[in-house]
Amino acid sequence: FCQPLWLCGMFIIIIDAIGDFVFIGMAPQTLLAPLGSFSLGWNMILAPLFNPATEKVTKKIVGATAIIYVGTILTVIYAADTNPTYTLETIKQCFTTTPFILYLIGCISFQLILAYHGFRRG
Repeated sequence: FCQPLWLCGMFIIIIDAIGDFVFIGMAPQTLLAPLGSFSLGWNMILAPLFNPATEKVTKKIVGATAIIYVGTILTVIYAADTNPTYTLETIKQCFTTTPFILYLIGCISFQLILAYHGFRRG
């Protein structure tokens, strides 16, 4: 952990975390959350520079990253620019609605199915 490259990476991660903390208070989450996908582009660019032996950029990777970027841009363009506030009671009521309970059951079922197949295939 004392290598210069590692220290540089850790410094960038710390600065990024501080920036996230500051910017979350300045913009709606609907705008900030999709922007995290831009890190995929940086990974695509920087990974081959730091590890050229194993990291190769293929047409498939570039295409997938381009699709993610287009989706991110569309999400940010059409995202709601309001920042509503919810009371604790409102949030509790949302957790007891039928759509949320069905969503929760679906997510848990999906995870159990994936875990079952993962354990079966070892």
